[in-house]
Amino acid sequence: MDKSTLGGLAGGWALVALAIILGGVGFGPYIDVPSVVIVVGGTTAVTAGQFEAADLKRISAGIKIAMNPVKVEPLPELVEKIIFYATEIKKHGVMHIEQKVLEENNPFFKEAFQLLVDGTKPEVLVPLLEIKLEHMDKRHGTLIGVFGNIGGTAGAMGMIGTLVGLVAMLANLSDPAAVGPAMAVALLTTMYGALIGTLFAGIFESKLAQKHKVEVNSCEVIISGAAMIAAEDSIGNIKMKLNAILVEVPE
Repeated sequence: MDKSTLGGLAGGWALVALAIILGGVGFGPYIDVPSVVIVVGGTTAVTAGQFEAADLKRISAGIKIAMNPVKVEPLPELVEKIIFYATEIKKHGVMHIEQKVLEENNPFFKEAFQLLVDGTKPEVLVPLLEIKLEHMDKRHGTLIGVFGNIGGTAGAMGMIGTLVGLVAMLANLSDPAAVGPAMAVALLTTMYGALIGTLFAGIFESKLAQKHKVEVNSCEVIISGAAMIAAEDSIGNIKMKLNAILVEVPE
């Protein structure tokens, strides 16, 4: 479990709940069905209309990814592992690492070094891995965009609900009993939209973007390392270049 994601979600919602409790009126006045219909229903409908079904099905997977630690190794460990493989290949030949490569858990690393085992030349290896990275970038970007869209749409639906409530209120100024519910819709839709946009979609969008950046950095290091090994660079050069990447891409 990613403690920062969990802490942000739990802390944010808990503080809102605490503010409501300290307000002295309880949760009842903050629950309004028409506001929920406008914000939640409207956001769901708009998001469904803007994305393909396959992308929408990945929302739960995106939440799971955001709630768990990133699976790739820290860059210093990854660099050490690449140097280890490079050293083994120099000493014993590329076939010596075949079994160990098959046991790797990182799919991108496993594929890159399997290409080395297969004797793939650097001018072929690098484009293949870059294409794979490009597709991963597009796939992750779409998922991040879904959460960004949810946040923006929730805020917009909140404003629409506010206008609906204000129109209803102004149309019933002569009926005091109707003013209260209309005002509730006007205020609570804005509140619901802000809560969904900030304490749900905003958190997951930001967390997924950060995890994507970490994974991309890891893949770029793997591509660089595999390309240098395929080109039969010296161990010294590989160490120097990979350590230079660590300086450019801090953890």
